[in-house]
Amino acid sequence: MKIKMLLSLVMVLVVTACQSTGVVPMENETYMIGKKDSSPGLGVSLNNKAEVYREANDFCSQKGLSVKTININVLPAKFAKLGSTELEFKCIPVTE
Repeated sequence: MKIKMLLSLVMVLVVTACQSTGVVPMENETYMIGKKDSSPGLGVSLNNKAEVYREANDFCSQKGLSVKTININVLPAKFAKLGSTELEFKCIPVTE
């Protein structure tokens, strides 16, 4: 019984850990997205970083704009600690 409860708890943590904050407005027309990395292992997850950029690109492209990175902070996963990616960005006119 305890094993089932522990497995249920682990599954809940995995599902909630990989959720994004979504696009959060900041000052001066800048935005932020934060996302915990739920992939097992140590080090940096390139998938997590790519997902954050996809979300930012989707947000800006809905406005007919493109992403300009202001700051990105990627923390690698460590033993018993999930990694994370935080992206601060602006939406700027598309340049050709």
